Parts: sequence; structure tokens; C-alpha cells
Amino acid sequence: MSVQPLTALTTALLLTACSAGGGDGATSGSGGAPNQGGAAGTGTAGNTAGTTGGVAGTAGSVGSPGSGGSSGSGGSPGSGGSPGSGGGSGSGDSPGSGGSSGSGGGTGGGENAGGTAGTGTGQAGSGPSVGGAGSAGRNGYGGGQTAGTGGGGGGTTASSCVGKTFPTADPTAMGPFQTATDKNVGPLTGYTPDPIHGNMQSHFNVYRPKDLTTGGYCFPIVIWSNGHGDQPEPSPPECVLNSCGHYATVMQEFASHGFVVVVALSSTTSKGDPPPSAVGLDWILEQADDPASPYYHHLDTAHIGAAGHSEGGLATSKLASDPHISAISSVSGPSANPMIHQPTLLFFGGKEANPMPMNVANVFNSITQYPAMSVNNSSVGHVDWSSQGTKGPTISGLIAWFRAHLMNDTASRKYFYGASCTFCTDNRVTVMRNSLMVTP
Repeated sequence: MSVQPLTALTTALLLTACSAGGGDGATSGSGGAPNQGGAAGTGTAGNTAGTTGGVAGTAGSVGSPGSGGSSGSGGSPGSGGSPGSGGGSGSGDSPGSGGSSGSGGGTGGGENAGGTAGTGTGQAGSGPSVGGAGSAGRNGYGGGQTAGTGGGGGGTTASSCVGKTFPTADPTAMGPFQTATDKNVGPLTGYTPDPIHGNMQSHFNVYRPKDLTTGGYCFPIVIWSNGHGDQPEPSPPECVLNSCGHYATVMQEFASHGFVVVVALSSTTSKGDPPPSAVGLDWILEQADDPASPYYHHLDTAHIGAAGHSEGGLATSKLASDPHISAISSVSGPSANPMIHQPTLLFFGGKEANPMPMNVANVFNSITQYPAMSVNNSSVGHVDWSSQGTKGPTISGLIAWFRAHLMNDTASRKYFYGASCTFCTDNRVTVMRNSLMVTP
């Protein structure tokens, strides 16, 4: 997972207020003669994982077994991922078996190391069946992020859960799902000393719909990162309302709309190797495919968002490098990251002094290849946006943004996209949008 270092100016502001590139992979293998899958191209270490997977061979004559495609080789752990496994061979007169999934790349080195993501994918077998998709590789810290392409009809990202479409819901009100909270779950994480927990690391809270098993839905994931010295909800005596625990409303709002929100209880969320948001992402992905987990096959791992406040905005900007993240939003705390590769929504308070507005503008202006929007919530400062409730611009905007991008809720897109978007005409806010937001 690639993490960008924080600038000294941005880090100082937010803590007070609350590599080397390589060559591309070699070309993919060409299709083989009948009865033989094409060999995969080998990937070289670098910023981008080498693509794998040759073109599937045609079905063989009766009795002649066709050989499966070979696997693409990845970089060694630390500089790249371990290679994905190749597809199995098809039998002669029966349909060829699909290629097996490629394994994800291994974790890279330290925070400023130049590890690349190794992402092997399945090779197509001979016959009618196509190779399965390899899983997206995990980034090395400071390395590349691009996943290898699927072999013979495979893809780079997929969810083990297939469910029905979510109905449209009003983002300014609580959603249709009853909620539940799983407290102090998952691995220990967090930089110490921590303003709340001292020299102790902490676990995670998961805010989610109460019933994950009925209804036929696959629930998208949001990774939330707290501001410095803050928690997702009050927890006396360490965290007392009005001075801590500012995010209780937004957590419940997310869960009621069908999101599964993973929140580290760390209150130094931009620090650590790996940082808490990365630990939480890895853990929830493992849970989604663990038959012993209550989240097993109930989560939409193809649609994952990241959001955070203040220092948590810095953590979110870092996590944006991860290929699993589909959309991000930062509240008063973005950091420029050239690896941002998804729609980005940036909030800040109209009562916040520079350099916050300037920092938000700089990050907004740096995003030109993906939809980007900044929203100045005119009447609030750094923290009190959370007290505006579900109808406030920030909380309703967060819900609408992730409904639009993680649930494909077309009705929520109108808040941001199109010539006369909802926020464009809301006198409580002032917005900036890049040209990619003009089309509905």
C-alpha cells in the first residue's frame, strides 16, 4: 500500500487544530496454437506491476489435453509482490478448466521504501472456460499501485458477495437500516503515545447495519480516520462529549444507509507503519472472505471508500493510494498525493483561517484526472460541522457522495454533478468543481 509522506506545514496545522520508479512490465504472452494456452509475460520490478495472462487457446481435438497458461512472475517481497499462480490445464474432449486466481502482491518495505505492488493474475485454460480474476496486489509502502490485468477474461477487482441494488434514500435523513456497533474488534494498531490511550495501542469499532444476513444486499465499506485526539463516539472518562467523540452522528448515519464503517480507535491516525487505516482495510478484507467471520460474503469489497477529519483527512489522503479505494472524502485535512486515483470530495469550514482554505484549494487543483469538488461549509469552523446533524452540508454530503460512488445511487449524483447540482445552488456553501463534475 503506497503512502505519501506528510508535508511539515500540513502536519503542524492539523495536529494543532484538533520510490524510486521502475520500468513497466513486459508485454503479455501471445495466444498459443490449438490446445495450448499462451504463456504469460514476465513483469519487471517497478512502479507498475507487469501484466499477465496470454490469450486462451482454442479447444483441442478429442483426447488431446491442452496445457494451461503459465503464471506471470512478480517482484520479490519488499520490492514487489510474489507471483500469481498460473491456470490449470484443460482436458482434451471436456471443457477446459478456468485459470486459478493469482495471489496478491506481498507488502513492501518501510514507509519510504520504493516497493512495487506485485499482482499476478490467473491464466486462461484451454477450452470454453476462462481464467479467474487475480486479486489486486497490496502496495509496497512508497511503491506502485496498479494491479495486473486478468488472464483470459479475468479482472483486477471483484467482490465475493453478489447482491441486489440498493434503493434510493434521502442522504439528509437516517437511512432504512437498523444499526449495530461491534466494539473493540480486530487487531491492535496505532502510533504511541496516543492522546487518548497513552502508551497502549487500540482496536477498531465497526458501525454497520444490524442484520447483514437478510435482504440480499452486499454492503459497501467505508474506512474512517479520526482527527487528532478524537474518537468515533464518546467513551468516558478518556473521551467526553463536547471535547471528544465528535463523530457519533455520522457513524450512525453511514450505518443506517447500509455502509459498514471500519474505524480505528487510534487518535493519531496519520502515523504508524502501517497506519491504522491500512491495518483496518487489510483486516476487513480478510474478514469478508473468512467463513468464520460474521462479515463473510456480506460485504461489497469492490466498492470501498475512505474518509476522515483533520489528521484523519491526512490519513485518508494516504490511503487513497490503495487500489481498493473507489472514492474518498476529507473534512478539513487533505494532503496532496499524486497517487489519488478516484473521485475526491473536500470539505472545510468557512470560519477556518489560512492555511486550511489554501491547503484545500491546492489539493483540489492538483486533481485533474478524476472528479474533484471542494465544499466550503460557510458557517462552521474546524470541528462544529459535526453538530449540524444529518441535514448539515457536511454529513449529508458525505452520505450522498458515498451513496453515489459506492452504491451507484444515481439520485445522489445530483448533489455534485451537472450544471445545476444541489450543492451548487445551496446558499450554505461555496463550491469549486473541476470540469469532470459538469456532466451529470
